[in-house]
Amino acid sequence: MRNFEIGPQEAGAKNKASERENERAALEAVINYAIQCARETDILGAGDALEEARLNLSRAILT
Repeated sequence: MRNFEIGPQEAGAKNKASERENERAALEAVINYAIQCARETDILGAGDALEEARLNLSRAILT
């Protein structure tokens, strides 16, 4: 009989945590892409306005 390092419940929890981390990283990438596009097209202005927009998006989406 094999001895496994982690049981099925621990493996499921670890898999869900990994999925959440991947989702968060993907959302952060989308936010950064949106801000970069806004910067390139000068939609939101520059500097502080873009940073404020990024923070607002992050708060709205990631919390």
